[in-house]
Amino acid sequence: MCERAHAWASLELDGELSQLERALLRAHLRRCEGCALSAAEMRAFTSALREAPLELPSRPLYVPGARTSAPKRRVFAARLALAATLALAAAGLGVLAGSLRQAPATPTAPSDPAIALLPSNDELRDVRRLRSGHEPLGDERLLPRTRLGGV
Repeated sequence: MCERAHAWASLELDGELSQLERALLRAHLRRCEGCALSAAEMRAFTSALREAPLELPSRPLYVPGARTSAPKRRVFAARLALAATLALAAAGLGVLAGSLRQAPATPTAPSDPAIALLPSNDELRDVRRLRSGHEPLGDERLLPRTRLGGV
């Protein structure tokens, strides 16, 4: 309880105790002479400080980092904003460059023949040549004419 009483005695000097805490402190100070003496010393010291005249320093005080912290934060925030802007611009340019690329002239067929469901350009060209009766293909003799006519 004595540690709490010391904290409450300090808070009481600034008027930051509730009525209950103030009543508990008063009850403790009546029972504990050490805390009562300590609280009286705190009151006397605080009273002397508050009543003392304000002294101005003979020269300006310099606290390292106190003045430069706000401008440093602003510079850091500006650099962070610039970095984020540049990153977004780079990403946008990358997307733009990727969309401007031309598609390959001939589509590539999948490597797995089971996936190739649509005929390739070469296969379509061969079927057209067979239908039109133009130059025969090397394997044309293996396929009956009637089956190719329906394709």
